[in-house]
Amino acid sequence: MAHRLPLAIIVMSILSSCGGPASFRFYDEYGVGFVNKSGRVVIPAEFDDAEDFSDGLALVASDGLGGWIDRRGNIIIPLEYYDAGSFSQRRAMAVPEEDGLAGYLDTRGLWAVEPGFKKAGDFSEGLAAVEYEGGSGYIDRRGRIIIRHEYDFAGPFSQGRAMVVKDGQYGFIDRRGELVVEPEYRFAREFSDGLALVVIEEKGGFIDRKGEVVIPASYDYAASFHDGLALFVRDGKAGYIDRRGREQIAPQWSWAGDFSEGLAPVESDGSLGFINSKGHFAIPPRFDYAEGFRDGRALAKDGDRIVYINKKGQVVWGAEE
Repeated sequence: MAHRLPLAIIVMSILSSCGGPASFRFYDEYGVGFVNKSGRVVIPAEFDDAEDFSDGLALVASDGLGGWIDRRGNIIIPLEYYDAGSFSQRRAMAVPEEDGLAGYLDTRGLWAVEPGFKKAGDFSEGLAAVEYEGGSGYIDRRGRIIIRHEYDFAGPFSQGRAMVVKDGQYGFIDRRGELVVEPEYRFAREFSDGLALVVIEEKGGFIDRKGEVVIPASYDYAASFHDGLALFVRDGKAGYIDRRGREQIAPQWSWAGDFSEGLAPVESDGSLGFINSKGHFAIPPRFDYAEGFRDGRALAKDGDRIVYINKKGQVVWGAEE
């Protein structure tokens, strides 16, 4: 049901950083670089790969090793790590030795938490899920073990809850590590807008933070809430519900995406456009491909061009296919 860009075209994704202007990542035959909103190359395409800016830095990689640059392209943390993650809450996972253990760097490139973990997740709400010799748990930004657990999987915290998996069943714990939702669901997503998607007998529904089912599991497919609305699919058509489970936009689209910044991409008669929260087209369908808005821009394929558009549907940056 999703629309994908042909592999031959340039692939780009919009980036943002705290307190800074948005910029765009681009790929060409030389590698990955960055342009600004005006389309001017700020950082030449000299890296093998790159990730989004966060906490003012972007993870980049060359020759199999990762490091971080600032928005001017200066290398702030050398490309010398065998595995690495983007910064989150001013901490980034890094593995300094091949097949070695992971720790966390601060934005200066100093070890905030020394390497000692078999697995290390991103920080969220002040905690990160880790696996260490003899157990698993959550650490704080200083590396202190705050929660110990015996789950097969533990995800990031969102709205005071973290998803955990035991014997293939999904549940949730609170910040004290106590179970607030027993692992009894076939699948689940993190909390968003106070609700979490769960799957019951192949159907999607939603629970609140206490674990009570507040929107019955009746959807063939459902996604997490964004901008107060959640995408759902019934009988092959996509629509949107509000947090009370009321249909705000009737199922009518053959494909649809999540709302972001007040708009959502949907397919109509083979082309994609953007609707508002009332279900009316804010940008008429004309695209072969479209992603959600971030920082006032959305990636789309307009004829032979890969472009970024604003919320009026106007092309603000483009590249030939």
